[in-house]
Amino acid sequence: MDSDFYTEFENNFRGSREQIINVLSNYDGLIDYILNIDNDPSLLDIGSGRGEWIQKCNALGFKSIGLELDHKMVEDCKKINLNIKQGDALSLLDEFSEDSFSIVSAFHVIEHMKHENIQELIIKSKRILKPNGFLILETPSIDNLIVSSKSFYIDPTHINPIHPDLLGFMLSRTGFNKYKYYFINGGPLQNSEADSLTRIFNGVAQDIALIASKSNLLDNSIFDNCKLIKRDMRIGTTLLEAAIDFDNYSRNRYAQYDEAIFIMRKKIIDLERQLQSLIRLHNMSLFSIVIKLLRKLKRIIFILKDRLKNRIRSFLRYLSNRKLYIFMIKKIYKIQSIFYIIRYIEKMLDYLGFRIYQYKFVKRSKKIKEDLELVEKQDRYLETYFNSSQDAKNIFKDFNKYS
Repeated sequence: MDSDFYTEFENNFRGSREQIINVLSNYDGLIDYILNIDNDPSLLDIGSGRGEWIQKCNALGFKSIGLELDHKMVEDCKKINLNIKQGDALSLLDEFSEDSFSIVSAFHVIEHMKHENIQELIIKSKRILKPNGFLILETPSIDNLIVSSKSFYIDPTHINPIHPDLLGFMLSRTGFNKYKYYFINGGPLQNSEADSLTRIFNGVAQDIALIASKSNLLDNSIFDNCKLIKRDMRIGTTLLEAAIDFDNYSRNRYAQYDEAIFIMRKKIIDLERQLQSLIRLHNMSLFSIVIKLLRKLKRIIFILKDRLKNRIRSFLRYLSNRKLYIFMIKKIYKIQSIFYIIRYIEKMLDYLGFRIYQYKFVKRSKKIKEDLELVEKQDRYLETYFNSSQDAKNIFKDFNKYS
């Protein structure tokens, strides 16, 4: 790994100095507590990186020292007058005297170390920590599914995610009498609705902050008192809490749905009963009886109409085959006064499904193709009709006579 890699990596993925200093405000309550009980506050920051934590504490009156392995980061910190020692932290810790620091901190360091090295770090930190001082260990939270399954592995120097209960066990075993860990820095979806599944995946706390003391006099309430250490903590939701919120919200919502469905079903049953009562009243009313009779009469009229239409069709079909009928039709067509009456009768016959063709009744075709063929046949017939028909010549003579 080249010398500039990790500096560029931090600048790209960790955020700006201002953003990190703002995130470090989680520990403002702890800083104020130390300033109130310690007249000579001092800080040792292991894995100080770009130095934001040291810069913040220096501004509040701490005498701060940082330990950093990366040469480029050490040089950058020295440019802004920060006291940084370069080298391996486990070796450098031996250089400090016992009970010399108010705060020993390691932000996102232990996930880069093997188990035995973490144990050594805890032991050496206890030695150099003042009796009323505090050890701060911050690491990515494996409770956050996105962190533990994805973002943790973006850093190629990460070794293993740390379980907070294991870390607490190691602290107790080493001689730290009081400790508490906090789930902090909620994910980007922490303020989503409780019934949002994405809140469970990417809304819970992203980091764990473990604060420990070797003091026998310290009361555990200091860790839970909202006016002291916990005062400025951005406490995040745990995965289990988010899941419980999801379940409770869902249960309440489904209970509301069930209640609404029950009320709706009850209303539907009442409406069905009312409808049945109205139907019974309607069936018993005079109006209903009259309507039924009119419907029955309508059906009878339609039946009689169809029968009459069929009888007329049968009669016309029978009549069209008689020679007397053809003779009468020829004579009637020559009477001008009833010409329009005959045309009206033809329309009525067309409505009934018949047409007059060559003085005979023919059934009208219901097929367009057959109609077109009949029209073509008629056109061909009309082209030679005058020369072949004596009737046409007689009609022409009548026109000439009366025109």
